[in-house]
Amino acid sequence: MQLFNQVNKFKKFFAGLIALVVLTGCSQVGSGVSIGDSEVSAAQIQKYVDEILTERSKVDTSQMQLDGGAVLIRTQAQFQIISAILDQIIVDKKISVTPADVAARRAAIVNQVGGEDQMPKALVAAGLAPSNFDKYLKIILISERLNELVLAEGATEQTAGDAVTKLVTDAASKLGVTVNSRYGKWNELTATIDDADNTDGAVTPVP
Repeated sequence: MQLFNQVNKFKKFFAGLIALVVLTGCSQVGSGVSIGDSEVSAAQIQKYVDEILTERSKVDTSQMQLDGGAVLIRTQAQFQIISAILDQIIVDKKISVTPADVAARRAAIVNQVGGEDQMPKALVAAGLAPSNFDKYLKIILISERLNELVLAEGATEQTAGDAVTKLVTDAASKLGVTVNSRYGKWNELTATIDDADNTDGAVTPVP
């Protein structure tokens, strides 16, 4: 399905930006992630997770490979961070993504998956909460516009992904990102949530 292709394209385009992290001990139970002056609470992130799980119960998932538990929670946290960072980038770069643009892309995807009745299953397979679908479409549109921007500025097809990733890491650094330790540790160099060491170094990985 085209929606799945869009998801894969998004993940590949922002290589490493949807890094999976391990759920660890929680500091400040109510805090989730903060990006600049905006914050997404732990409760809101959990709400997205619950929404996804509810939608899964309505469709046949027997042939799907789906994230669960800590993985599902951390991908939702990372998704919110990426969305906020990209929103800042389009302000800085004076790029426009309108509600009409999002609506048009939504209509195209609905058509591609075979109609509205097929959307619940498509969203479940893509790991998207229905309430985040428009936000996801906006992310896709922004990624396409940023790709066009860096190409126009001299990047090649081979280097465009790295150029866009640099825009993301620079914007994240400018904004400042804070992540609850339950999701992991924020890595400023890669703009991702890194794995946290649950053992405080007590366990040394086998070479």
